[in-house]
Amino acid sequence: MRSVLIAGAVTLGCIAMMAGQPASAQKSKDTLRFPVFDMEAGIDMYTLSGSFANVWGPSVFDYLIDFDSETGAFVPHLAKSWSHVDPLTYEFELRDGVKWHDGQALDADDVVYTLKYLTDPKTNLRHTIRWSWIKSVEKLGSHKVRITASQPVPFGLMWMASYTPIYPEHAHGSDGNKLPFAVRPIGTGPLRILKMDRNEGIVAEKFANYVPSSVNPASGVGRVVAEPVNDMGSLTALLLTGQADLAVGLTSDQSDALRASGRFEVSLQPPGVGYSFIGFPSKGANTVKALGDVRVRTAIIKAIDRQALLTVKLGELARGSAPPEALCAKTQLGCGYTKPPPAYDPAGAKKLLAEAGYADGFDVAINCFPANSVDATAIAGMLRAVGIRATVRQNTTAQRVQLLSQGKIEIGYFGWDGGSVFDVSGPIGRHVEAGEYEDAALAKLAQPVHATLDDAQRRKAAAPVFDYITDNAYAFVILPGTSSYTHTKEVKLNTNLPRAIQVHPHEFTWK
Repeated sequence: MRSVLIAGAVTLGCIAMMAGQPASAQKSKDTLRFPVFDMEAGIDMYTLSGSFANVWGPSVFDYLIDFDSETGAFVPHLAKSWSHVDPLTYEFELRDGVKWHDGQALDADDVVYTLKYLTDPKTNLRHTIRWSWIKSVEKLGSHKVRITASQPVPFGLMWMASYTPIYPEHAHGSDGNKLPFAVRPIGTGPLRILKMDRNEGIVAEKFANYVPSSVNPASGVGRVVAEPVNDMGSLTALLLTGQADLAVGLTSDQSDALRASGRFEVSLQPPGVGYSFIGFPSKGANTVKALGDVRVRTAIIKAIDRQALLTVKLGELARGSAPPEALCAKTQLGCGYTKPPPAYDPAGAKKLLAEAGYADGFDVAINCFPANSVDATAIAGMLRAVGIRATVRQNTTAQRVQLLSQGKIEIGYFGWDGGSVFDVSGPIGRHVEAGEYEDAALAKLAQPVHATLDDAQRRKAAAPVFDYITDNAYAFVILPGTSSYTHTKEVKLNTNLPRAIQVHPHEFTWK
C-alpha cells in the first residue's frame, strides 16, 4: 500500500544519490528557509482565509485573548484582562505599550475598528457568521472595549480567540481596497513582513517589540525566508541541495529516505482538531440506492483499516499513535460522545453487505479533494477487497459544493480543519448544520448544544448528536489532520504549543 502514496516527487533513488551533498547551514545566519506551497497574493485572515493565511496569519497578527487547550482556559494576549459582565456583555482591558510593526501604538480604536469592519453589512466576507452574534462595540477608554452580544452565545470568547485577529485602523481602514494591506501586512505578531511577492516569496524578521502570551511565544528564529514552490519534487530538491531547512507535506517514504541519509530529522505536529472523514450525503442514495441502507454505510467503515492508513501516512512516526475517536475532539469545548467508529472488520463488512442484499457488491464513486486523493485511492482498494467496486473522483471546494447540491456526491472523503477552533461549534456546523444528512431529528438534537454557556452541560448535550451520527452511519472520522515536518538537524519544532490546526513559521527554533 505504501507505493500508492508516492506521488509526483523526486524518486527515492535520487534522494539516496543527492543526500550526501553538503548543506549550506543557515543557523549561523539565524535564517530559516521554509519553502511554501499555495502562495497567495497576500496575508489577510479575513479576505484570503485559506490554508496559506491560516499558516502565516498567526505569525503576523495577534488576538485579544488566546486559548490554552492543555488547561482548557483562556489566557491574556492583547487584552491583559477581560470580564463576562453578564450573558450579553464582554469587556476587555488592553495591554499598555503594544506596538504595531510600523511602530505605532495599539489602542482601543484599533479593536473597535476591527470589530465594526467585521460586522458592517457592507463588508463582504465568507464567514460573517463568526461575528454575526455581535450587536455593538464601544470604546470605554483608550485601552478598554465593550462588546455586546445580540443573544447569549457559548462560543463568544472562543471565536474572539480563534477567528478575530486585530488589525490597525491607521493602515487597514484607509480605503475599500484591502489588497495593499494584505501585500504589506502590519500586525503586532511575532514576525514582521519585510517583503512579500507571489513569485519571489516572503522575507520576515523577528519583531523585537513583540509581546508574547503564555501560549504564543516570540519567534524562535531571527529571519524566515519562504520561497514559493509548485511541486513536491522541487521541495525535496531544495532540501537535498542545502537551499531549504524545512519542508512540510512530504510522504512518509520521502521523509524516511531523507532521515536515513543522516542529515535530516522528522517532527510530527501534535494532534489538533483537524481530520479527514468519510461521509454519505443523503442525496447520494438517489444515485446509488445501496447507500440509503445503514447496513451498507456501516459495512463501508468496517472495510476501512484506519490504523493501516495512519501507518502509511506517518511511517515510523505512527508508532504509538491511533486514529481519532470521533468527529469532535475532547480538547474542543463542548465536545461529547460515547461511541467510536466501528472497528476494522472486513468479514463483518461482507456479512452486512449480504444482509442488505449486496453480496455481489455495487459500483460507487468516492469524491475527494486533490490533497486527499492518495488516501481515497487506498480506501477504494479496501472497499474493493470486500466487493464494493469503488472509484475515485477529485474535485475542488467549489465543485464539491455544486456537486452536493446536485446530489452527485455518493461517498465523500475530505480533509477538514475541524473548524480551526477549540470549540464544538465547528464540528456541529460542519456535520449537522450544513444539511448534508437530511434528518430533522439530527438538527433538533443539536439545538441544546448552543443553548447553554456551561461547558459540562454542552458536552452532555453534544454526546447524543455525535452518537446519533455514528448509529446512523452518516459520517466517520478517518485520519488526524497531523502533518509531518522534514528538516535539517539544526531545526527544532516547538511541540508544546496548543494548535487547532497548522504549525506557524515563528514556532520553529534552532537546537
